[in-house]
Amino acid sequence: MYAEIVNSPRFYLDRNGEFLPEATTFILTGYNLDVLIQFFNSRIVANIFKLFYAGGGLGEHGYRYKKQFFEKLPIPLIEIDVILKDEDISALYGLNKDEYSYLISI
Repeated sequence: MYAEIVNSPRFYLDRNGEFLPEATTFILTGYNLDVLIQFFNSRIVANIFKLFYAGGGLGEHGYRYKKQFFEKLPIPLIEIDVILKDEDISALYGLNKDEYSYLISI
């Protein structure tokens, strides 16, 4: 599940079906969701999305995970059953040190 309008990524894996989506909450389905949730909640991916896919901010800190743009976010191949850190995600995208530093700082 994820909220559409946020000020930081808010992806959650509801393993027990305890939560119901509200008006601006969406459900992701598919495989390897536990790994994808880590990926989507990372600072690197959130900032890549904000810069290139969100289509502008909402207020001072907010942005919108609009479905049509979120679906275009490139996702590198990820091994399942791993714990991802921003450094790992940076490597998956092939970011250099300066790009990584910039994306972590914003």
